[in-house]
Amino acid sequence: MLKKIWMVVLGSALLASMPAQAEGELMVLPASTKLFNAHEKSIKVRNVGDAPLYLSVMVEKVTNPGLSPEKKVKLRDIPNPGMLASPDKITLGPNQARDLRLISLGEPKEEVLYRVYIMPVKSLTVEQAPADKITAPLSVSIGYGVLVRHMPAPDKQKSGWSHRCENGGITLTNTGNVRVRFSEIQVSPSGKSQPTAIGLFPGVPQVVKGKKITMNVKDKPATVSCP
Repeated sequence: MLKKIWMVVLGSALLASMPAQAEGELMVLPASTKLFNAHEKSIKVRNVGDAPLYLSVMVEKVTNPGLSPEKKVKLRDIPNPGMLASPDKITLGPNQARDLRLISLGEPKEEVLYRVYIMPVKSLTVEQAPADKITAPLSVSIGYGVLVRHMPAPDKQKSGWSHRCENGGITLTNTGNVRVRFSEIQVSPSGKSQPTAIGLFPGVPQVVKGKKITMNVKDKPATVSCP
C-alpha cells in the first residue's frame, strides 16, 4: 500500500501565466516490502523528471496497524527503534536513480509496521486549504509513504486468530505474531461502512458490528456468528 502525499507550491497569477519550468518528478518502488533481520532491503528512488530533486527521508512507526486513520510516531521519539532508512537525504539529477537502504536493528517478536516517507523538500504542504484560496498553482510535487512490514524470522512466525461476541458485535483478535488478512468480507445484518477486507495485526483487535461474518482467510472460506 503506497501513500502519495500531494504538495502544492503557490504562486501569483502572473507567475502561473509564465512558461512552465523544468521540474523533477519522483518515482518510488516498491509500494510495500517486508524487512527481515540480517537481510537488508532497499527501495528504488528515481527522478523521472528533467530537473534535480532534493529529497528528505523520514521513518514513522504505525501504532495501530490495520486501522484507519493510521496513528504514527516518529522514529526519533522511539527509545529502541526496530529499523532505519539510509540515507536520510537524497539528491537526484534528471533520470537518476538510487537505492534507499532499509536496515533492521533486531528481530521483532511480532510483526511491526512502519512507513518510510520520501518527500521533496522544496515544496509547501497545504492541508485542508479552501478551494478558493488555491487559484494559481506554480508546481505540484508528490511524496510517497512506503509500507514496511518488519517481520520475525520465517521459522518463528505463527498465524492464528479468534473471535468473541460482545457489545452487539464481533471482536477479531490475532493470536499469532504476524498479520492475518481477511478478504471478501460480508457482514449480516449489513450496516454502513462495513469493511470488505481487514488486516488483523498482533495486539490490535478489530470490532465488526454485526451478528455474522463470512469471509476468506488465507484463500479459504470461514464463517463466524454470534447469538
